[in-house]
Amino acid sequence: MPRRFLTQRDVDDLADGGCTELVVDDATTLTDLARERARERGIALVAAPTGQEALRTTVRAAVIAQLGGEPPGLDAVIDRVLEELT
Repeated sequence: MPRRFLTQRDVDDLADGGCTELVVDDATTLTDLARERARERGIALVAAPTGQEALRTTVRAAVIAQLGGEPPGLDAVIDRVLEELT
């Protein structure tokens, strides 16, 4: 996976577009000025989930996108399937 570098300008562009949260994974590098600008502009830096939590997040988002909303009991179904996989 290619490395992604984010600069102060990138953070400004995200903030100007209404972004309030930036998910940062192991392949993302923020410059010191980008971190400072995110704090100034009110953008929360959030660590990307890893392992099973990442799978859970991805599946949940895909189901909601496909169905156009969250069906009742979605989390329970995902949890049950993930338990069977481990």
